[in-house]
Amino acid sequence: MPIEREAVCGSEDRSDALVRVRPAEELQVSVNSKSGPMYEDRIVQVVRENAERLGVTGVHIEVQEFGAYDHVIAARVEGALWRAGDGGEALHQPITIQASRRATPRDRFRRSRLYSPGNSARTLAFADAFSPDCLLLDLEDAVPPGEKDGARFLVRRVLSALDFGETELWVRINPLDRGGHDDLRIVLGGRPHGICLPKAESAVQVTELAGRLYELEGRYGLPWRVWIMPIIESPKGAFAAPDIAQASERVVCLAFGAEDYTREVGCSRDREALLWPRAQVVSAAKAAGIQASDSVYADVENEQGLVEDTLWAGSLGFDGKGVIHPMQIDTVHHALAPSAEQVCWARGVVSAAEEGERRGAGAVTYQGSMVDRPVLQRARRILEVARKLGMEVEDAS
Repeated sequence: MPIEREAVCGSEDRSDALVRVRPAEELQVSVNSKSGPMYEDRIVQVVRENAERLGVTGVHIEVQEFGAYDHVIAARVEGALWRAGDGGEALHQPITIQASRRATPRDRFRRSRLYSPGNSARTLAFADAFSPDCLLLDLEDAVPPGEKDGARFLVRRVLSALDFGETELWVRINPLDRGGHDDLRIVLGGRPHGICLPKAESAVQVTELAGRLYELEGRYGLPWRVWIMPIIESPKGAFAAPDIAQASERVVCLAFGAEDYTREVGCSRDREALLWPRAQVVSAAKAAGIQASDSVYADVENEQGLVEDTLWAGSLGFDGKGVIHPMQIDTVHHALAPSAEQVCWARGVVSAAEEGERRGAGAVTYQGSMVDRPVLQRARRILEVARKLGMEVEDAS
């Protein structure tokens, strides 16, 4: 890959590295490590391995390291080389996947989705320690325009190196016509479970993304189908929500973004002003048989406000909610937990349905109401959530 000019990627933040590359006669590596001389040899090894993988020879790579892990250093080298060259195909080639990861089912729990800025090595260094249902590595709003290209490589390396346990991993790309295609070419190599599509306003956007995913899954050898989570953030998107929710079988969750919606409409961010778009998102999701996830609650220090906002969202039918800080995760999970009364009702519904099946009854009622398929599914879902939270639930299955 040709190196055309000097370029820099990274930062002097803790857990990061600042990598500078410039043209040279041969491959040269110089290191200044905060971790000390013992780690400098390891940094040189990481840099040389990646330069050789990319076929780069005529370059001087200078690394200032501030407690960065190997995968961060590798990402910063890739970002600097990208900026110094022509964005050659070598940088799009698959990288070694060190993390153990399995496919996730389309109906798994998605009560919380934690946003983490994709350009922050400091934040991402601890991302695997949190336990949201979904972790969203963000390349869109959380990343300044000039850092988006470097963030792609960092997100890919984080996905490839860290084991996130049972957390479902998502990447929020930029809109497809504003860098999203470039995002996909890089981050799909890290094998995320899903892609969040921001500013979703039409089914065409979703089908375009689905087609691109199909192509890249084959190129990178992904062993599963990558899910899609469109985010409704405008009145146009809210009107098109039913079509967006049903645009592809890859769509498993429809999310609402209140911040951009209120900005575009010019309305306040209160329950009354946002009732219609929220209800529209929930209705569209449920009609399509998928989950709905509410917007974030921005006041991190107001736990009671978060509880009330989450309970309100749950009362509308939302299955989950966005969070911007790890301390919000448990609060959201418990606010969305079924009540003792709901668990009791669900046990009764499942028991009545099973008793009716044993008797060969064509119709079953519980507490005077018909137990049809949607009611039974809801009851079983409540019991499943209760078991996951460790609530006392008799085995009614």
